[in-house]
Amino acid sequence: MTKIGLVGGTKIYHGMTFAEMFNGYDRDKAVSKNWGALYEARVGEDARITHIWDEKKEDAEESAEICNIENIVSSKEEMIGKIDGVIIADDCTMKHQKRAIPFLKARIPTFIDKPLSPDIKEAEEIIELAKKHNTPIMSCSALRYAKETKQIREGKHDLGNILTGFAICKEWQGSLIFYGIHAMELLHSVIGPGMESVKNVGEKTKDILVVKYKDGRKFIISAYEEIAPTFQINLYGTNGNVSITAEDSDFFYSEMLRDFVRMVETGKEPFPPDETLEIIKALVMV
Repeated sequence: MTKIGLVGGTKIYHGMTFAEMFNGYDRDKAVSKNWGALYEARVGEDARITHIWDEKKEDAEESAEICNIENIVSSKEEMIGKIDGVIIADDCTMKHQKRAIPFLKARIPTFIDKPLSPDIKEAEEIIELAKKHNTPIMSCSALRYAKETKQIREGKHDLGNILTGFAICKEWQGSLIFYGIHAMELLHSVIGPGMESVKNVGEKTKDILVVKYKDGRKFIISAYEEIAPTFQINLYGTNGNVSITAEDSDFFYSEMLRDFVRMVETGKEPFPPDETLEIIKALVMV
């Protein structure tokens, strides 16, 4: 069995979702604690969260009770030597990434939830630390794994050459990188790396990014705080066009976590960390 540690954010949406998908949950207890969305997708039988830590011990205790996590540790470092991989969950502070350092140094395959960092220098330092210690690292938005874009990502939807497009999502907390990363990564999963420049022609909470690629193509990314939640992308190619709304969160969360488990088991990163860094730079520099 592959043993996974869950660090921080244990009562924030992502942390709760990850625990559910690895370990399952006691529905009655989850409902009684107002856990909200309860996911049915499972990562698989050969991997589970065995250790959990949170600054708020009561949050870790609640998650452990609901999702049958055996070990609540008093410090995150206590997990080292007892787990095969670690998830650093987003806790809405955008400081969660700092908790990854001891695990990267210990060569424990590490997933850092989005965003890798709101600071470019820190993001670069984290990636360099992982490279220095030969530690597999992964950080992304789960929208990279959207079911609705899978055929396009696999080259099975004949749009021809995709020349331009538009991706949009809701913006939260007045922060482009915190939630706008979902629209950016939704586009990135289809178009790939190679951004040359990014210009914001919108305004705070109403961001409109013009993204130019090295091959000359241009795309639009929008993040609007006042709109209803959505993850949508429109693509226009030489053979056709398509409008996609990513809605199957059971799929994109579980596929992301399966890719993480594969990384833990094989030591091979599912995509180059430099792709993550390109996305961070694009969102921070505008």
